[in-house]
Amino acid sequence: MIAFDECVFSFFSMERLLKKWKQYRYRFVPWIALNLKDRSVRSVPKGATDKLASDAYILDTLTGLLSAFHKCCNGAGQTAVSRHGHGSPRLADHNLGVMREVMGFTVQRRVSSIAGGGRGVAVTDGRIPKGVMTSLYPGLIYENYEPILFQSLGNPFIFRCIDSLLVDGNDKCISKFLYRSCYGRDRVGPYPLCDESWLTDQPLNPLAVGQYVNNHNKENPANVAYQEFDVPADFPLHLRQYLPNTFYSSSLDRLSPHERLTRLVVLVSTRDIECGEELFSSYFTVVH
Repeated sequence: MIAFDECVFSFFSMERLLKKWKQYRYRFVPWIALNLKDRSVRSVPKGATDKLASDAYILDTLTGLLSAFHKCCNGAGQTAVSRHGHGSPRLADHNLGVMREVMGFTVQRRVSSIAGGGRGVAVTDGRIPKGVMTSLYPGLIYENYEPILFQSLGNPFIFRCIDSLLVDGNDKCISKFLYRSCYGRDRVGPYPLCDESWLTDQPLNPLAVGQYVNNHNKENPANVAYQEFDVPADFPLHLRQYLPNTFYSSSLDRLSPHERLTRLVVLVSTRDIECGEELFSSYFTVVH
């Protein structure tokens, strides 16, 4: 009887491990390299016009939305953090309402509709039209030569861009510690150059939930795709405090942190998405 019980326990343990592996493998770079030739990949080269949303649209939308967030911060040199603090339910709820007014919809982290899928991202209000920015993939940005071994162990949130930049969207463990360290390092005057509230359950920027978008499956086809966007160097300084990405290294080619082209990974809708639907992506689909 004991041997039988041990076999049953081992079977279910292995089954759970296989379920986790099926999700994690799409973030495991060696597995991707070995299996990429057998996958349907939509990879768009630089200079091509096959973008789901134009850079001008993304920039205008970001600027408008973040400016609306900033209106609630009164006083010269005052930041959202100094006024309300990180993880503020009041400010998070306010900005969620602002997102509804400006973009016509809201997205939030919810329990996934996929059995065993953990947390996902769903449309909680309004409707998302095709070709619209739905969310951002937050995290610490690594050049391909920078150390990320320990951060990547058991980490399903490592996103690899087409040019080999890596974005660590993990909001726990060592990844969380490193992001907060870089957040404290980079600021100009009173303004931080990125947002760290995405590490909490009350993000100041409600778009910063893209790392929780689950991979598509047969029952749930992808309805968003990843698109890379570089924030220009002249992006308003006071709005950078709402951008959920920063670099692991402090500078590049002697540029100050706010002069670097900050990489954002934007999730763009590939079809109309109704209220209550969960967002699903293809981990192999990245558009320059």
